[in-house]
Amino acid sequence: MNLGSIRTLVSNFVSDPDQTRFSGKYDDTINRAQEQFALETRSLWKGTTWTHAADDADEALPTDLMWEDWVTYDGIKLTPITRYELFQKNGDDWTDDKADLPTHYIIDPEQAVKEIVLYPIPQTAKTLAMRYFPLPASVSADTDVPLNSSSLMAQFHIGIAAYAAWLILLYESMTPEIVAKRRDLLAIYSDTCDKATNLFKNMLSSEESLFIN
Repeated sequence: MNLGSIRTLVSNFVSDPDQTRFSGKYDDTINRAQEQFALETRSLWKGTTWTHAADDADEALPTDLMWEDWVTYDGIKLTPITRYELFQKNGDDWTDDKADLPTHYIIDPEQAVKEIVLYPIPQTAKTLAMRYFPLPASVSADTDVPLNSSSLMAQFHIGIAAYAAWLILLYESMTPEIVAKRRDLLAIYSDTCDKATNLFKNMLSSEESLFIN
């Protein structure tokens, strides 16, 4: 389904087939619903690489990154570590540590900078690679397809519509009928999430065998 057909489904879920009662709320809630689905199921992923220069500590992260799955340098898997852990080991001097190849990486949102930092700073130029879970691109035109236009994700669009309708009904008075309807919509969404999680979990775990530890 595309945005136009999902919007129609949402409007039917909330008994607003003319899309007038909740006008202006449909597209926003559909976008919030696809983001929530991607967050809960981790069913969207992307890969990216950088040609990392020697004696360079960091690279800018993709703008759509939610969080990383794995990171490698020259094909060797790196271990995540926090600034606090490094400070506990080496004090403030950890930022000066250098080695032929890094062993760890930091993605540090508290710094309000979207970058990945390698530790120790590698002295050999190699390929830095990362697989990550992205925030899905927003949909705005009727022909746009949620979840990054993935045809594999089409089977889960009904869950996105159900969650969007669940959100829209927050604008209604919480009568017993509305409470029951929201409960049913959330059940549809949860069932869709379960199906997606079960479908993709084997794909995620199978990739662990690709790494040299």
